[in-house]
Amino acid sequence: MKNVTGIFQTSETKQTYRFWLTKDGIERETLSKTSDKKLYEDSANPIWVLRHSLGNDQGPEDYSQIEYEKYLSQDRKHLLDRFVTKDGIKDLVYRGINVPVPASFYSHAVGPIHAGVIEPGHFRFIVEGEEIRNLDIRLGFQYRGLLEKMKGLNKDSIAPYAEAISGDSSIAYAIAFSKAFEEAHDIQVPEEVNFARTVLLEVERIAIHIGDLGAIAGDVGYYPLQGICSMQRGVPLGVMEALTGNRFGRGALSAGKVRLRKDLSESFLSELTKRISDVTEEIAGHFERAAAKSTNRERLQICGVITHKQIRDLGFVGMVEKCAGISRDLRHHDSTYSLAGENINLTLDSGQMKGDAWSRFYLRYEELKNSGNWLTKAIPLLKNFTSSYEAFQKSKVGKAKPGVYQGAVEGWRGPVLVAFQLKSSGEIAEAYVRDPSVLNWHALELAVRGENIGDFPLNNKSFNLSYVGVDL
Repeated sequence: MKNVTGIFQTSETKQTYRFWLTKDGIERETLSKTSDKKLYEDSANPIWVLRHSLGNDQGPEDYSQIEYEKYLSQDRKHLLDRFVTKDGIKDLVYRGINVPVPASFYSHAVGPIHAGVIEPGHFRFIVEGEEIRNLDIRLGFQYRGLLEKMKGLNKDSIAPYAEAISGDSSIAYAIAFSKAFEEAHDIQVPEEVNFARTVLLEVERIAIHIGDLGAIAGDVGYYPLQGICSMQRGVPLGVMEALTGNRFGRGALSAGKVRLRKDLSESFLSELTKRISDVTEEIAGHFERAAAKSTNRERLQICGVITHKQIRDLGFVGMVEKCAGISRDLRHHDSTYSLAGENINLTLDSGQMKGDAWSRFYLRYEELKNSGNWLTKAIPLLKNFTSSYEAFQKSKVGKAKPGVYQGAVEGWRGPVLVAFQLKSSGEIAEAYVRDPSVLNWHALELAVRGENIGDFPLNNKSFNLSYVGVDL
């Protein structure tokens, strides 16, 4: 399977680059001069990617006069009729929205202010009784102008901005930008340096997965797992801090650089390994007890289902496609993992991967076990990092070659993708960022159709998408 997963169009030259997610990685295609209209009409390009990449401010959205059944249609022509005007395609930012509401139905608005300490977004439901018939999601409340701020930055100054794209994926984005700049400067990174970055990436993964397991358990009212996860999420964050000086690994990574604690003694690394091993075993045990409860399974199974066809047609990525039994993962082709003595296990229980909220719950458990087990083999090997890194730092860094560069990493949500056009000075002329959530917010819109309105928080939590990673 091959899907368009990103579109980068430079504002000055209007050169368009299209990124394809394949079973082997992410490929870049340079399109010849093409009109935006042709991009809209090309069914390979997901609507949400187009709106994120090319969309503009067209004011409040009023769809109240559209026939209800047509409004619910996912036919591309109907979607283009709705989102494309003479001024281009509408972006994803909330500026007001009116939807068609049949008699006996009602429109229900949630956000941007929510009940918990979560990010702001606007959810507009069409509901019949207690059943969701349609959901429109609009974002934009956390716009920071990151892409503008990245202009003029170089390999040494980009890291704080990369880490801020989506704070729960700081390591993933720092690695992605590092890879792109290393290609531009022809920096040959030693295996030990790549290995250290990979360790941090997997620590980030299990920290977020533990938090999510607890959050989903809380939404179904199973508080034993919620309580233990709320507390033990701090274990991998503590390991991250012990290695880098920051609980989220900020300041640790940039092009050609990994800043770890200098004293990586065997006893110190052994202690960190034990922490990871213990917390993996503990959380896995608590999850298995939760999974054995029929009430938990009944709340999550056949709830918020995403199908293979939707993934194939709409380009959903990462956890969303893995949970439907599609095993694309950029780590499959990353030889760095084998440096731990064996590759990370990326096999998932196909019997549990049905595309529903249960699958998204279960996936986190499996990835926690797989990443935790790999880390117990990998962390002790960081003892080889310091000497190799010090020798590497003595090598000269070449001058950047102007052009377009990209970096992609399998973050915990899925593949994060960054690209930029580089000037001969080594500074960014223009940047592009595609968080997995750009595609997967539309998956949530579709997953909740036909679900009880009271189950929306549970479905939303099971996806745990990034608001800020889309807003930029």
